Amino acid sequence: MESFYWRNKVAVITGASVGIGANTALTLANAGMVVVGLARRVELIEALNEQVTGEGKIFARQCDLSDDEQLISAFNWIRERFFCIHVLICNAGILKANFLSESPTKDIKELFDLNVVATASCLRETLKHMAAVKVRSHIIVINSVLGHRIPEVPVPLFSVYPATKHAITALCQTVRQEIHFLKLNIKLTSICPGMVDTDFLNVYSQAVDALPKLQPVDVAKAVLYALDTPDGVQVEDIILQKMRNVE
Repeated sequence: MESFYWRNKVAVITGASVGIGANTALTLANAGMVVVGLARRVELIEALNEQVTGEGKIFARQCDLSDDEQLISAFNWIRERFFCIHVLICNAGILKANFLSESPTKDIKELFDLNVVATASCLRETLKHMAAVKVRSHIIVINSVLGHRIPEVPVPLFSVYPATKHAITALCQTVRQEIHFLKLNIKLTSICPGMVDTDFLNVYSQAVDALPKLQPVDVAKAVLYALDTPDGVQVEDIILQKMRNVE
């Protein structure tokens, strides 16, 4: 990893305590990055340092991203402590398995608040900072294949989750245009995994047990691939799925 451009630079990861976020934090720290993880359960982020074998380090900051004051405070703290955010990885999100016809308004609002509003707020805070410091930067949004298409499944307990991911797909495209308009050297990549074998799927219980699933590290490697592209080369979208019948 000697030639890895982002070595010793700062990456902020939301939802960094478990699953894709935790695996990405480890992958980037092992590649030599300074990683700042945001989540409600900071002790899980801090414990990741025990698994770091590279030059990097993982720092933790407690933050409920659905609380705008906490979100803004966390990003201000990062800027004061680390001076520059080079990479942002928007990974935080929630899933509630239900039919729309049985989804309370409270659940619908929670899904949009974290999956869309909090993501947009993280993008806003980071873009303002990146525009001010004017260094080469990269924003990666962990989206979903459900942000592009909705597969036919035996029991479609999707509720508004795919709608939130379609919103993220649109958000990535509009922010990429905004970056271009403002003439900033910021890449934006949307990474869209299919089903990933994490605690996130617990809401579906046995319904998805037999289906092919990616591992969180597969998504972390996709993040690393997007980051490691040459200056001026932007990977806009990555859609990755587990192949059927391949162990």
